Amino acid sequence: MKSTIVRTWLCLSALFLSSLAGTAQTNNTAVKKNVTKAKSIVERIARSKFDSTYVALPRYQWMVFASGNGNYSKYHLRVPMPDMIDMWEAEDIAAHPTLGDMDVYTHDMDLHSGTQSVSLGIAYRTLRLKYSFNVSKGNDRQISFESLGSRFGFMFDYRQTKKMKGDMYDANEGFNALLDNIDLSSADVIKAGTSPVDQNRNDYTLLHLQGHYVFNYKHFSYSAGRSGSRIQKKSAGSPIALIDFYQSRAKFKSDFIIGENERYKTWKLSLGAGYGYNFTPNAGKLLIHASAIPSINLFRHSSYRTELDFDQISETDKETYQGMVDQVKDVVDATPKITLNFTARLSVLWNINTHYVLGAYGSYQHSNFANKKDYSIRENFFSGSLWVGYRF
Repeated sequence: MKSTIVRTWLCLSALFLSSLAGTAQTNNTAVKKNVTKAKSIVERIARSKFDSTYVALPRYQWMVFASGNGNYSKYHLRVPMPDMIDMWEAEDIAAHPTLGDMDVYTHDMDLHSGTQSVSLGIAYRTLRLKYSFNVSKGNDRQISFESLGSRFGFMFDYRQTKKMKGDMYDANEGFNALLDNIDLSSADVIKAGTSPVDQNRNDYTLLHLQGHYVFNYKHFSYSAGRSGSRIQKKSAGSPIALIDFYQSRAKFKSDFIIGENERYKTWKLSLGAGYGYNFTPNAGKLLIHASAIPSINLFRHSSYRTELDFDQISETDKETYQGMVDQVKDVVDATPKITLNFTARLSVLWNINTHYVLGAYGSYQHSNFANKKDYSIRENFFSGSLWVGYRF
């Protein structure tokens, strides 16, 4: 019986291994076909209609590149105070009437992060993949993928940072600190309620998807100054249409309003239009690019989550705290306002020869979200880089 089981197991193993080998061979052929088809599609996109007296393709299809980057991010969060009047004793309110006007105060958080990073990437014609990692603090990362055609372009960008620091203002803490004082001016409350935010107590992520359309694509290349996937031979400009999708998430381990691990998640879809110009004094050897594109948020939403340790809250306070959480959720989820974003780019690119390219790139992105209950998030990103690429 035992020998029969062994023979059966060996036969089944042989059949399984032979099927794997056959599948691998079939898959290898399929992969080759798909790669060939994909390269054909990319090549057609790269050679899509443009005026060859203005725009040209580099001689070589592939490029590897590396860059040194400086990045600076600013994040501002404002949340109106929930109604906590039930938490104050009647004699406190009588002694300090300002406690009854706490709805004029807000919780504010101002965070910033300045980092230095290194990027490594590879490009094939219009496709470009880049990965960035910090060399200054080592805890941030960014990955981006771009497809930059003549007329249409697409970008995927994901970034994460756990090193933002700054200050937060808690009106409730401010009132607690000044409860024995008669004069509770707003300036005193803000000062007393302000405390530093440790850079290891928060986690911020951003997903950014962007698509653009170049109207004068036959004469102007949006990607020439950005990635060197094309060469601008004569100076030209063009109106540019833009569609943006932002999704950001901020998580705070420290107490900000209520509980722990507070999470603010926001997404927005915006449409915009602007203008870009490429200046080249020597038929594409040197290129200077500048563009500015404002956009307007059309579809947007925000949500709030927090964790409460009810084991540490008395039975009498549980209902009060849960009511505060529900109030904050209602505020965050209120009807959004129409707000503006802004994208600006400036770059200089030097095509040293057919193989080597040297570039300097700077960009500024402003993203804004607000609703009708004065809840708001403002995000600003500044980045600059010096990069070198090798075509082959």
